[in-house]
Amino acid sequence: MKRRWSLLAWMLMFLALASTALAQPTITGTVAGVDKYGNVGLDLLTQALLDAGFEFGDLIQVDLPAESLEAPFVTAYSDVDVGSLLVRGPGGDGTKNVVLAINMGNFASFYGIQDGDVVALSLAEKGSYLGEWLIRQLQRTNERADYPSDEVFANFREVAVGGMGKGIYYRCSSPVNNELARAAYADALIKEAGIKTVINLADGPEELASYFKEPDFNSPYYQELYEQGQVIALNMGIDYRSEDFQAKLKAGLEFLLAQEGPYLIHCNEGKDRAGFVSALLEALLGASAQEIKEDYMLTYLNYYGVEKGSEQYEKIAESNILAALRDLAGLPKEASLEEADLVQAAEAYLEEIGLSPEQIDLLKAKLTGDAA
Repeated sequence: MKRRWSLLAWMLMFLALASTALAQPTITGTVAGVDKYGNVGLDLLTQALLDAGFEFGDLIQVDLPAESLEAPFVTAYSDVDVGSLLVRGPGGDGTKNVVLAINMGNFASFYGIQDGDVVALSLAEKGSYLGEWLIRQLQRTNERADYPSDEVFANFREVAVGGMGKGIYYRCSSPVNNELARAAYADALIKEAGIKTVINLADGPEELASYFKEPDFNSPYYQELYEQGQVIALNMGIDYRSEDFQAKLKAGLEFLLAQEGPYLIHCNEGKDRAGFVSALLEALLGASAQEIKEDYMLTYLNYYGVEKGSEQYEKIAESNILAALRDLAGLPKEASLEEADLVQAAEAYLEEIGLSPEQIDLLKAKLTGDAA
């Protein structure tokens, strides 16, 4: 009798799950826009998916005009590995439009998506990504009082790993775009550090001009550097394998070669684009994978209070910067980086983007010497 009831219970559970899947509707939307990173915005609000029974952590089938694929329903790009697909409900906010994206990639160009294309979303697997999504949930505030120092708040730091010189290379959140309420703090810190040359990965000249006119603009040192020709504004995407990214990075590094340090590289948060470029330069100067990982993850300690060495810490590192290092080194997923020649991998990438061996040697020389 007990066995019969157990079998009946399992059958009822199976039927309940099956009925949930069958009841899940297909939601159809239209591509409303593509941003400069290639992320595809739909004319669907996140709340429309939530109201239809979709939940964060579900695996969604995405039917594009020419093909079908599957991606988890998540809230942030960092909820998936570098190079992975996602259906994003930005920040879990129901009033925000649903976004189709590739973490650190260009969804629109890869799949040939244009404005007006019709996309259908349906349930592939209920909750199959939930555990992974939960461990990656990160929260931060934009209130200075919630952080122990200006440096932590602005994600500001000197990078001096491997053969890098002292006081020569820095990274931080944007000292000019005040969207995160950190610009004035970052500006004061780069002035104190004596920054002479800035590579802005995030903005173009038009964006900079608009920031200078904002009522809350308070970054006079950055504006002074820009007016003196010491800032290059690259307006880069995030796909480090794309031609656009590589052409602009080449221009930025050639600008660095023509200028004097100390140097600053930043994007908006100082996390993704600045994180990749910093890792590339650290590898070039002989830093170990562990040193690169620790510098990259310091951003997650600063912004989100992620505990060093925790499961969450290791998961974020594995799916982001370590995945990128393996890609640069031509290694398969989850391969050990202990024996990888990261200097050679960095040199190969820099040659791929168009720098000559002489320029690469000069770049090394620029970053190994201590600041005067």
